[in-house]
Amino acid sequence: MKRSILGALIVLASFTASAAAQDFKQYRTTTLDALVDEWNRKTSKEGPGYSFSRPEKLKLIVKLGQAPKPCETDPLRLVLRTMGFEKVLEQVKVSQCIGLVSDGGRAMPAYVQDVLVDGLNADAKVGRSIEAYVDFLAFEVNADRSRNRAILMLNRFEPL
Repeated sequence: MKRSILGALIVLASFTASAAAQDFKQYRTTTLDALVDEWNRKTSKEGPGYSFSRPEKLKLIVKLGQAPKPCETDPLRLVLRTMGFEKVLEQVKVSQCIGLVSDGGRAMPAYVQDVLVDGLNADAKVGRSIEAYVDFLAFEVNADRSRNRAILMLNRFEPL
């Protein structure tokens, strides 16, 4: 019995370590403005709703426009459920958002994994630049095109 518990603990520890170790070299570097401009072009003939593509890992240099605060996560849940990733939020807790601001002044929220909140509050300062490693999951198209936004989930950040 002790041996099977020990074996289960070893498997659990190795799974947790491998799940936590992400390869951030796989992230494509772009700007928030370029991302939104690209998707505004792609969705120019679409009506209001969500536009999907394959999820993409992106590295963005942005300013922190708003510190983490509790936010409505229903849009994130809807997107993940639609994509068949509903189990993600059982594994990763997300209850807060930050505000990102591009070099061009475009402001956009991003969902934050709760495990990152303390570090953001300690190390990232509102108005200062951060390197944001995000999952781009979908693009929300609105009747007022100026309100279109990317659905982003922050996985890692580095203050600059």
